[in-house]
Amino acid sequence: MKNIEISFTNDKTQTISNFMLEKGFSSSNIFHEINQKLVFVNNIPVRDKNVEIFKGDRIKIILAHEVNELPLKKDEINILYEDEYLLIVNKPSKLLVEPYKIGTNNNLASMVANYFFEHEIPSKVHIVNRLDKCTSGIVIIAKNRYIKNLMCNTKICKKYLAIVEGKTESSSTIKINIGKEAYSNSRKLDDNGKQSITNYKTISYNEKNNTSLIEAEIITGRTHQIRLSFSSIGHPLVGDEIYGSKIKEDIYLMAYYTKFRHPLINKFIELTIQQ
Repeated sequence: MKNIEISFTNDKTQTISNFMLEKGFSSSNIFHEINQKLVFVNNIPVRDKNVEIFKGDRIKIILAHEVNELPLKKDEINILYEDEYLLIVNKPSKLLVEPYKIGTNNNLASMVANYFFEHEIPSKVHIVNRLDKCTSGIVIIAKNRYIKNLMCNTKICKKYLAIVEGKTESSSTIKINIGKEAYSNSRKLDDNGKQSITNYKTISYNEKNNTSLIEAEIITGRTHQIRLSFSSIGHPLVGDEIYGSKIKEDIYLMAYYTKFRHPLINKFIELTIQQ
């Protein structure tokens, strides 16, 4: 199995632990990588987190192998992008991202775990952005927990396509506060909940069916954000009975576009799923 190595050049006098904290490593990461002799300064392994390093020192960190704990499922995954650090796939609708209970494998994570196994990628499956079962589209997976930490602190532009009931405005912003429903996975409007901001524009209106195709960009990332946001303005997603739709159809909601600056190769990654 190939190790993931990350190299840096130090720019000031500091301890190796402070350097690694600045680069996004968690305290447990630092302890583990140093304890396993996976951190090198000028090709010499570091044995103490308090070792002092200096400007110009070359730092190499080998990310520790991780052991997958998910049951495997051999099935094709639609890969949109892959490099040494990330795997980005197109999830079909009606597929769970992760197991709903221990031991089940009918989910994207188990399919990715099998892909990692077959390609000797020594990592757990670290999902960066989760999608509802009914939502299709772009899912970003990190190949190490350190990389996931970096991605969770990276600004990611996410745009969705959805079909909603009624004729929506040409463009607008929906701001609501979202709270949890007791004893349920659904969400509700809650003045004391977390703020949610969604920008949208209308792409087309179908007068015959009285539905609108919209593009929504989520500024915040809340569970069921798009579904509850459009329900709150009287335009639930077609088929979304949980949030007020009276139409018996499959929900159409697709995470079709993403753009972000890759935190390790320092270039923009931009992906669009064509309709």
